[in-house]
Amino acid sequence: MMKRNGIPSLCLRVIIFILACFSSSNAVESDINCLRSIKESLEDPLRSLSSWNFSNDTEGFICDAFVGVDCWHPDESKVLNLQLSDMGLRGPFPMGIRNCKSLTGLDLSNNYLSGPIPSNIAQLLGFISILDLSNNSLSGPIPPTIGNCSYINVLRLDNNNLTGQIPPELSSLKRIKEFSVANNNLSGHLPMFDDATRQNYENNKGLCGGPLKSCKDEDHDDIYFFDHHFFSGFTAGISLSTFLSMLFMFLYWRRPSKRTMSYYHLLIKNIIRRKHHQIPTNPTILFEEELNSMEMKVTAMEKFIRRLSLMEIQTATNEFDNKNVIDQGDMGLMYKAVFPNALLLVVKRLHRFESFEKEFLSEIEIIGRLRHTNLVPLLGFCFEMEKKFLVYRYMCNGSLHQWLHGRQEAEAKKMGWSLRLKIAVGIARGLAWLHHNNVLRVAHLRITSKCILLDENFEPRISNFGNAIILMNCSGTPLSVCNFVVLDSSLFKEDVSSFGILLLELVTGREPAICRKLSTWIFNSLTDHVCSRDFNLIDECLMGQGFDEEIYETLKIVEKCIHPPRHEASSMLQVYLAIRDIGASRSRSEISVYSFNNVENKEGDV
Repeated sequence: MMKRNGIPSLCLRVIIFILACFSSSNAVESDINCLRSIKESLEDPLRSLSSWNFSNDTEGFICDAFVGVDCWHPDESKVLNLQLSDMGLRGPFPMGIRNCKSLTGLDLSNNYLSGPIPSNIAQLLGFISILDLSNNSLSGPIPPTIGNCSYINVLRLDNNNLTGQIPPELSSLKRIKEFSVANNNLSGHLPMFDDATRQNYENNKGLCGGPLKSCKDEDHDDIYFFDHHFFSGFTAGISLSTFLSMLFMFLYWRRPSKRTMSYYHLLIKNIIRRKHHQIPTNPTILFEEELNSMEMKVTAMEKFIRRLSLMEIQTATNEFDNKNVIDQGDMGLMYKAVFPNALLLVVKRLHRFESFEKEFLSEIEIIGRLRHTNLVPLLGFCFEMEKKFLVYRYMCNGSLHQWLHGRQEAEAKKMGWSLRLKIAVGIARGLAWLHHNNVLRVAHLRITSKCILLDENFEPRISNFGNAIILMNCSGTPLSVCNFVVLDSSLFKEDVSSFGILLLELVTGREPAICRKLSTWIFNSLTDHVCSRDFNLIDECLMGQGFDEEIYETLKIVEKCIHPPRHEASSMLQVYLAIRDIGASRSRSEISVYSFNNVENKEGDV
């Protein structure tokens, strides 16, 4: 990013606030209308803005309850920043933003915005200091009026479909500290920015000047290249053709056996998927670089989450006292830990086996970088003296598996259909967000009731990302998965199928292993078999409660997840939208909320 010295951000915000106070006599109502307009103008298939409920008339209500909204003061509804990144929002740039008259920061990155950037954007965002529209599908030219946003110090327009020239008016942005238009379709001369680097402009074939090739020398360089290097290039081409012909003949006569080809195919598949199989003997050297660079990768993650010391972990767990052990999983022990300010969190202590290093990195890479209502928050980690620890927010209601299978019958009955449906919707929403994120797409690959944790409001949180696969855009992928899009599309189907098993578990109350057998035995008309008198597999706690129709509709979704018709496999987004509509007419306020009486719930950032 380009950097330039400017007014300290605190002083700048004070100046902007003073000016904003005089910009409107009815700022509070205007800002509420601003948010209402944004919600109405954008498609929100993942319901990321579901907390934006305008029925509340309490003063300052948008500051406490609205996700992504920061206010100047918690007691008044005057918007300071909007942080709406990674929410799956679709549509054009929201013109209603003009009513947030004291807005200083707008982050709409990593969504699905399309269409042009408004030509009057300086009028819409009069006091903007941070504008991030990166990683969308915006098109058209960059408006010259952005040069009138005199307070702006961060401007990110990279990874869009913008065309035309970079307006020379942008050179007047004296406070600019970060600027990027990389990965667009821009052309022409670069504006005169100090300290600009190639990374700010890369992958725009038509740009020239500044840190890029000089515009006036391009034609001359092409002629020079042809005049002086044609003969050497021609010679090199002949030599290369001869070499390739000989190589082809050699490989034809010495072509490897099917067994050898299968070996290399398996190796490549394991490198890409990192799942199910151990890498065959001999090629372990291929992972040495990855293992040796673990410290470097972990260090890079420090910008997303806090790195803790071993001493802090030991103190919080009382030297790993066995009394603080709350669970044991495949990767290690889970400890209840008390951090400063009586903060109650969970520490996962990984077993000291080399095979868990990739799982450790995967957890940090995915949960450390992503934030969503239905993902368990990873708040810190420790990697010291070959010991590995992960620190999570404490989920006071345990796992979904415990509620369905590990409790007394009286307690299990508390999880009625309304609550089970709420949990199913939340899990589907979280998985759909993971699958359809614009930049970082994730396949979980191990969805079970044991990895679904429940917070104090029984909102489900997906955990255990040790075996997950990251599928990113080609420009940022850590592995060469972009060449295997067709192959890896099956990973998302695996999550959809696993979610179907989990839905069946919620409906029947049976253990996951039994639900998997049910899905294997009954290939056709799964819904009718489960509901029939002969099988009668629906959880007796749900019988006779007036929800038979909703349960039947849920089983239809189960059937589509587990045994989809050929060429009609549903995406996780389609599954989420389908299950969200079940019972949508009933008020979610009917859903009862329970918590453990003997568990203290204090959570937050480390």
